[in-house]
Amino acid sequence: MNFVFISPHFPHTYWEFCHRLRQNGVRVLGIADAPYDSLQEELKTSLTEYYRVDSLENYDEVYRAVSYFAFRYGRIDWIESNNEYWLEQDAVYAPTST
Repeated sequence: MNFVFISPHFPHTYWEFCHRLRQNGVRVLGIADAPYDSLQEELKTSLTEYYRVDSLENYDEVYRAVSYFAFRYGRIDWIESNNEYWLEQDAVYAPTST
């Protein structure tokens, strides 16, 4: 399963979601606007890959990130931020059933 987590670094405790997903065999792919080196070590080890964008509010940038992950890892099964601010973005990128 491919799970894209939008803004997994905020708030700082969200790394635990990524960690539990990974423990359960989920491939966790992160997209955010924070430099990779600024992420907590626990988050870094929970992510399969991280894609940095300049702005999470830029649809094209985030779309390219999701497209890259889909090309590299296959179908994206879930996109989530667990952050109310990004709910609209989550809905736009949500995979549709086929």
